[in-house]
Amino acid sequence: MLNDTIVALATPCGISSIFVLRISGPKAFEVVSKSCKSKYDLTQVHSHTVHFAHFLDKGDILDEVMITIYRQPHSYTGEDVVEISGHGSPYIANLMMEILLKQIRMAKPGEFTLRAFLNHKMDLTKAEAVNDLIHSQTKMTHRSAMNQLEGSLFHRLKALLKELTYYRKQLEMEIDFLEQDQPEINLTRLATNLHGFRNELSDLIETGRQGKIIREGLKVVLTGEPNVGKSSIFNAFLKTERAIVTPVPGTTRDFLEEAISMEGYLVRFFDTAGLRSTDDQVEKKGIERTLKITQDADIVLYITDSPLVKQTSYHHFTPVLSLAKIIPVFNKSDLYSDAELNQMRLEGFIPCSTLSESSMLDLKEALLEEIRISESNIESGLLTNTRQINAAQKALQGIDQAITSLDDEMGFEFTAFDLKEASHALEEIVGIISTDDLLHQIFNEFCIGK
Repeated sequence: MLNDTIVALATPCGISSIFVLRISGPKAFEVVSKSCKSKYDLTQVHSHTVHFAHFLDKGDILDEVMITIYRQPHSYTGEDVVEISGHGSPYIANLMMEILLKQIRMAKPGEFTLRAFLNHKMDLTKAEAVNDLIHSQTKMTHRSAMNQLEGSLFHRLKALLKELTYYRKQLEMEIDFLEQDQPEINLTRLATNLHGFRNELSDLIETGRQGKIIREGLKVVLTGEPNVGKSSIFNAFLKTERAIVTPVPGTTRDFLEEAISMEGYLVRFFDTAGLRSTDDQVEKKGIERTLKITQDADIVLYITDSPLVKQTSYHHFTPVLSLAKIIPVFNKSDLYSDAELNQMRLEGFIPCSTLSESSMLDLKEALLEEIRISESNIESGLLTNTRQINAAQKALQGIDQAITSLDDEMGFEFTAFDLKEASHALEEIVGIISTDDLLHQIFNEFCIGK
């Protein structure tokens, strides 16, 4: 099936100045040559050249197009690739697709990049970076994706794998040549190196949370009792009247979601129904959704407007919200004295007022502290998704087991096996070891045409 020639629209649907059709596979040049009339034989022209042509429909000119030729292996997919640029009419694009699909098949989601991976044009981390780059919405998501696409994570993992392989081969040689006159392994140095490797892998996993947040956005849920100003704070962050604000308790019955960029970081805010006991079935459903959505939150802003917070629902609901980090917020701070505000600060609350932009700065800074990441971490390569993080954790588990087997003198074969398991886990991240199910899961998230 991967020997088929495939085609897809590489640009968004809709009217535009141009559209681009991408074709990849062994029949790419032949198919285009049959459908297009050009001054040159498109099956024989040099790679990385662009040619004017007429795209024909039953002998009639359908459009004037530009044909870009990429010969294997010097193309995105590693196969023969043709890109057809035509005038941006959806009608023309669809008609061209109909003509081409009589000879070749439609590409599946992400199939062009899948072929690039299978043809060793990129490793799996770079392939995932392609999708991240397409969906980047802020400066930091763009930077993270570009660094990964340039190979920062791949090179970091490659260095770790090289170290692991070196240690494992030392142990395997000791096992194979046990009775021969071979220099003995310095076990103290080996243990030290394994602990150093463990620390480096732990650091990589620690950046995984930050990398995932950069990629997916910091998920911030605003919650608290009704009428404490959740929607006002929501609107203040967005700088628009997105949520309805009234003095009537229980105005918000369902959650609202909006995303903004804060210093280049993606932050996703969720305004939720107020937490209280109620007989209103609609409001009760909204409260159930509030509690459910907080389970997946990175940060919960628990908002109150009363110094008597200990008598409110805060302590009743915090056990339910304990899966996420809770930042207590004391809203409407303009109504209280400095002494009362200082007392709330001592209780761990961040005072704020939506009437003053400057009074929101402490709250914004508290959120940014959760997502800021050093330049060195960004440049050195980050884990950016659950798949990568889980595989790195498996590798760390293998290292821990290797250290234990070495300390307990269980035998070199056990330590070597543990290091091999750790290596396999890291190889999963870059795609040296991969299954069809894993590849389908990854590339199915791509758009058709990429």
